[in-house]
Amino acid sequence: MVRPPNVSLVHTELLLDQAGSLLTSGRAGQAATLLAPVVGEQPGNVDAWLLLARAHLELRQPAEALNAARHALQLEPNGVEALYWVSAAYTASGRHDMAITAASAGCSEDPGNPRLIERHGRALLAAGRVTEAERVMAAGAEFAHYDADLHVAHGVALFAAGRPLSAREAHGRALHLEPGHGRAETELRRITTAEQSIVDAESLVRITDDFAESMRIPAGGIRPHAAPVSGVLTHLSAVAFAVCIVALLGLGLLDRVFGVDVPSFLTLALLCAAGSAACATAISRMKASA
Repeated sequence: MVRPPNVSLVHTELLLDQAGSLLTSGRAGQAATLLAPVVGEQPGNVDAWLLLARAHLELRQPAEALNAARHALQLEPNGVEALYWVSAAYTASGRHDMAITAASAGCSEDPGNPRLIERHGRALLAAGRVTEAERVMAAGAEFAHYDADLHVAHGVALFAAGRPLSAREAHGRALHLEPGHGRAETELRRITTAEQSIVDAESLVRITDDFAESMRIPAGGIRPHAAPVSGVLTHLSAVAFAVCIVALLGLGLLDRVFGVDVPSFLTLALLCAAGSAACATAISRMKASA
């Protein structure tokens, strides 16, 4: 006898697939909203917690990301995916020793996994331990020579260590493995721009040190993004529209109830201002939803 499919399980899988697609397309906020009731109803769902951790990280919410990743790790002690996201969340929180420990544990659980090696190296870079990061990723890139992402990460570490020519070679290897690799091309452009300002040993040290410093995450962790300009404009135009409407109502009361002679140009000016504010609000909302 063929058992009917578990409707609840199928529904959950569809939700997780949808959340993953939202994350891939850069809509982390929608993914987090979708996942919140899933983990509420199924607190034992590891995949949902991991996706939620990823969503919070992309939203620059390290505390929430760490909470979700820890839930996943409690459900799967020593699970490499959970260790990866726990490490990433600790890094975003500025708790570097814990991030490095979790990444190292993941590498021990799955030796040679290029993704975990990169996480270990990036945890070290975020802590300002550039030499160690370069050494970890050099060994990893030699072992997992087939992984383009790891070569790019190694190139980043090499540039931070003051070796732009070696970094260029690492990115070149990534492009040889995966022509058109986006991150490799971005890093090569960064190096090309930097090389235009490198004229001597002193400028080399200054530029690469500045780059290494830009990779560091302070002890307090990352900060949330500033509110989008479009969101601010939408709010301001909506407020302006409301003020104009209230002013028009006030003029109407003065005219009808108290018999005050309101200049027509003032009423016309307020109508024009209200119309402009309404148009600005509509345009801002359209751009935000695009």
